Amino acid sequence: MKSKTITEMTMEELQKYEKTMKTATIILGICVGIMFIISILLLVKRGFSVQTVLPFAFLPLFIMNMTNWKKVKAEIASRN
Repeated sequence: MKSKTITEMTMEELQKYEKTMKTATIILGICVGIMFIISILLLVKRGFSVQTVLPFAFLPLFIMNMTNWKKVKAEIASRN
């Protein structure tokens, strides 16, 4: 199945996609935030380890999701 671009989606599909993106972005943001807190605590307690770098590996994914969510919101706003 070929995925549609945002401009090709119907309004109902956009609203459903926006709701999914919102949920995924919020959950990912919470997880990355928790990973940052844990990595700081582990850095202080045990020193540098792989867990210290892990939140930085997921940060681009969070930023990409946030950007896509904003694009979908802008497309919905432009159609209204």
